[in-house]
Amino acid sequence: MSGLKELILKAKKKNVKAMEELFDKFKPLIKSRAKRYSRYGLEYNDVFQQAALLFILAVYHYKEKPPTTFAGYIKKRIDWGLWVYYRKYFKQQIEISSGLKIGD
Repeated sequence: MSGLKELILKAKKKNVKAMEELFDKFKPLIKSRAKRYSRYGLEYNDVFQQAALLFILAVYHYKEKPPTTFAGYIKKRIDWGLWVYYRKYFKQQIEISSGLKIGD
């Protein structure tokens, strides 16, 4: 696990190679989350890009606080971010189809 910790620390210091390696390790998780939300009418590539951005931001914001693991934190951040993304998309589709502006 110390290898993962080192990778996280390097990635947080904007080490591109470390971020790429970390991204590759978590790519299956990112893909699975993107596939899940693309079933709700969103384009897979758009959702994957959003999930990738959420992953990078989550790496920068991650603070090691037991009992939360890095993988658990990443999964929650991506799920939450994609849910918000989906809600904005869905709201926009309703506004377009109805011609009404919902909320502000």
